[in-house]
Amino acid sequence: MIEKMLSANFIKEVAPRVYELEKRFELVERKFGFPSFDPREKGYLALKKTIVGQQLSIASAGAIWRRFTDADIKEEEILNNQADVRLRDLGLSRQKISYLKSLAGSGLDFHDLEVMENEEVINVLTDIKGIGLWTAEIYCIFSLRRLDIFPAGDLALQEATRQLLILESRPSEKEMRKIAKSWMPYRSVCAIILWHLYRNFKSRESTLW
Repeated sequence: MIEKMLSANFIKEVAPRVYELEKRFELVERKFGFPSFDPREKGYLALKKTIVGQQLSIASAGAIWRRFTDADIKEEEILNNQADVRLRDLGLSRQKISYLKSLAGSGLDFHDLEVMENEEVINVLTDIKGIGLWTAEIYCIFSLRRLDIFPAGDLALQEATRQLLILESRPSEKEMRKIAKSWMPYRSVCAIILWHLYRNFKSRESTLW
């Protein structure tokens, strides 16, 4: 049974333990303050939003998602091929429509996901066409609010880790997983801190050091 859940208060609560795992994280807090944490919706809505927004800019994804939600297309319509024309008119590609059909027909039990262990959740989600490892890991962090998930393939996390650890080049996904092993059991908290670092040094054109 999953007990603790990720939250802004939890991040502050465990910060001293996280800093023991990697002292440079404390420097991020001193320079940029504590990171915010904004949990996302759960269930089909969250996964549909992710699929709709794949490989699009934030602005384009937001515009198409608003049109999609305004259209109020039911799961049954998607699954039974009754909404294909409407979905294309909304700006969705044939590939994304096929992903939405896979999701609609997956029979996912989101209540079961709530109590599954992290690896099992990721395996269940990535079995669905259109949902990759990164999407499953992000769902675990922001929707299920799990404490020990690290999306090692995320480019922003890779760049922030390069800055944090003063590396010559951005680490690969494999290297990121190796680095993050030492941050267990709070890898989600570490990811939140790294995204916070990335946003700040990108917007301010500064470095941690």
